[in-house]
Amino acid sequence: MNPEQAVQPKFSIRSAAAGLAMLAAIALFDRWLASIPNRVELGWRSAQIDFRPVPFDARAIAPLRLVGAWRAASSDPRFGGVSALAIDRGRLLALTDSGAVVRFSPPTRSAAPARIGELPDGPGSGDFKRNRDSEALVRDPGGRGWWVAFENHHELWLFDPAFTRALRRIELGGRGWRRNRGIEGAAAERGALLLVHEKGDHLLRVAGSRARSIAIDGARGRISDSAALGDGRFIAIERRLSPLGLRNALVILEKAGSGYRFGRRVALPLGPFDNAEAIAVEQLPNGNRRLWLMTDDNFQRPMRTLLIALDMPAAGQPLSR
Repeated sequence: MNPEQAVQPKFSIRSAAAGLAMLAAIALFDRWLASIPNRVELGWRSAQIDFRPVPFDARAIAPLRLVGAWRAASSDPRFGGVSALAIDRGRLLALTDSGAVVRFSPPTRSAAPARIGELPDGPGSGDFKRNRDSEALVRDPGGRGWWVAFENHHELWLFDPAFTRALRRIELGGRGWRRNRGIEGAAAERGALLLVHEKGDHLLRVAGSRARSIAIDGARGRISDSAALGDGRFIAIERRLSPLGLRNALVILEKAGSGYRFGRRVALPLGPFDNAEAIAVEQLPNGNRRLWLMTDDNFQRPMRTLLIALDMPAAGQPLSR
């Protein structure tokens, strides 16, 4: 499926103001919604995800190569609000900010079968979406299952591979973090977990029951997810709110002395309401790497759930021009 390649439209000051007002209204709506029970578990069900190609400016992301860009939708009401992504045995594993788990295959046709369920446990009562605000996902380095980071409560939970039960819980609070400002990205390195804070100024290295804060230099915006590239570096999604809406970029995270730093960036030519929230790295048989990205539609129009596949340059070639 080859999406039409087109440049994103330009926006006037009036449309920019309207966009900012809409984003503020969404934030107020979410705050009100958090005060009443707003989450119902439906159990594991089979579903279908429909994929529709969308315009994407492939020239703007060189030397990354566009594989495909699609708008994703499903009749299952839990599909949306995607906040984390991983690769699991050739399939995509998505996690939403209300604790839903979505397994589906990469698109080869206009639709793909999926399995959608919920995390079996988490902080607080499962009746409230804010208690299942899962924002980061990473495979356990020891092969025990999946680690999930919960915002608001600032906790890290380990679930078994099939997400049928919780195995472990680690509290990350007591660091002065705001309720809705916490861990957004997670990656694994040499038996430890690297948890990237949304501010982008530090990460936590968690090994066993110990967590150590490590500084990061060079952030230009908020971090919404991260993933390991497999060569000692990591890639993160960086976003900023501008007068013209949201701006998203990919940025390399690499070691620098005793800490880390953000390096090369590639701007993503997304729309002003597209909130890139999830990224996964797929190691291809030829040794190259494919990036899978998803956006968070916040269950609100005109925001969208997009799935984007980009191939990275071969080893030794720079990410940016």
